[in-house]
Amino acid sequence: MLRPPGASRHLGNVAAVLATAGLALAGLTGAAAAASTGAASACGPATQATIGAVDATVLTDIYRNELAGTEVSFDLAQIAGARDLLDAVAHRDQAATFKAVHRIVYHRRWHIVRLRALDSSGRVLADVGGPYVIAPVSGVLRSSGHIVGRFVMSVQDDVGVTKLETHFVGDPIGMYFQGRLVAELGANFPGTPPSGSALTLGGVSYRAFARTFNAFPAGTLSAVILVAPPAASLAKQPCAAVRAGEFGHVAVRLAQLAPTLTQHYYGYASTVSIYTGAEVFVRRGATQVTSTDGSGPAVLPTSGTVSYQGRTWLVFSFEPRRSTRVYVLVPPA
Repeated sequence: MLRPPGASRHLGNVAAVLATAGLALAGLTGAAAAASTGAASACGPATQATIGAVDATVLTDIYRNELAGTEVSFDLAQIAGARDLLDAVAHRDQAATFKAVHRIVYHRRWHIVRLRALDSSGRVLADVGGPYVIAPVSGVLRSSGHIVGRFVMSVQDDVGVTKLETHFVGDPIGMYFQGRLVAELGANFPGTPPSGSALTLGGVSYRAFARTFNAFPAGTLSAVILVAPPAASLAKQPCAAVRAGEFGHVAVRLAQLAPTLTQHYYGYASTVSIYTGAEVFVRRGATQVTSTDGSGPAVLPTSGTVSYQGRTWLVFSFEPRRSTRVYVLVPPA
């Protein structure tokens, strides 16, 4: 796939954010799976669907962050404030517009994988970037207080999404645009989207979960993740425990992406929250190091459930380093 330099760099950017925040993993010292909720029945045949629902939620959160994350806000400001772009579009100068758009897309410190600039009549003046791009964001171009044109930009391509999902979740993933495969990772996907929820590849009977997202500059694409059959021991757990454990699985993988864990835990906690919707508390004994939701429950179990703010939460926890525990709280459904 042809794409501007840095189009697949976004995964590195995520890891860099975690690293800058001081996140890392010196070695997990006992990840704790969510405990059984008493006499609740085994998840059984619903286990694969339970895992897939969590993984699809994380995939959707990845997409949402490409639409409205802090990087998106920064890049929108750079485009809207680019004097060379504004002047070129105001004069409807295609050559000058292309030069400005090319400069913005290939800027070594920004992460924009495609940018399309249009004049006030809607005519495309320049369009630079990769062919298979996801999560378009639109904006207006103003000069001297007047709207002189519009733009559509994206900070992520289809290949980048497959890398993020693979690192955060670990499921095989395929991306389909206009009915054909344009990106894949983790498995050899069929050339057209799976027609049902079951797909056998390499002798493994996967369950397929598809989500529809916006493509650049318009239309939609389909992202398909494949969930492998769960271990028999996992199927014996209640579905609530399976759900909590899968969110915890993502939290552990995110911890493993960064290089040091002794500083600024908030960066890690907020990243887990962005990509899972969970509330995260980091405690060292009885001392809270950081959280995404205030002081939190007075006492947190290492697994099972906890009542907090009038709701019941599932709990997954693990120790990224001795004496420091990360608690991941997710709703039961």
